Amino acid sequence: MLDYFSAALAILYALYYTAIRVFHLYSTPGKLAQGLTGPRQRRLYTLTCLCSVAFLGHITYLNSLPRFDYTYNMAFNLLIGLAHNLLWILYSSPSSLSLLPRFPSRAIFYRPAFVNKAFIFVVLTTAATALELFDFPPWALTIDAHALWHLVTAPIAYFWYNFLVEDSLDLSWREYKL
Repeated sequence: MLDYFSAALAILYALYYTAIRVFHLYSTPGKLAQGLTGPRQRRLYTLTCLCSVAFLGHITYLNSLPRFDYTYNMAFNLLIGLAHNLLWILYSSPSSLSLLPRFPSRAIFYRPAFVNKAFIFVVLTTAATALELFDFPPWALTIDAHALWHLVTAPIAYFWYNFLVEDSLDLSWREYKL
């Protein structure tokens, strides 16, 4: 059960981080000592509470059942993962289609080249998730869908890490005018 709970926590934390990034719920370096104030602080607090309650409710529900509900667990993780992916699609969309102020301290058409990597990540993780959803019997009694999922997610994690580093180095994190 810990494997399933840690996977749910990782997916939920990814959504939490994404919401903080996309909705600018962080302190800028000039204001780090003061922290967040006003509406942004309330939004971050609400997001933190919502994610915490969702995770605690999830594990409480699964622990209260006589038998582990794999279908519910998969549906929970898929829903959280879809919300996560949707936010990164909004983040990586062209400036003319953007519904979010992604880089509030920059001109409206500012869009660094690295944001395309977020969209590529969504496509790759969706394809990898298909291996988990559409399981098949092992080939030659050796390689099954879950093993292939582990194989393809390792390079995706490396790709995603590099994107997160590039995104963190963008000056829009340091400047804030929303």
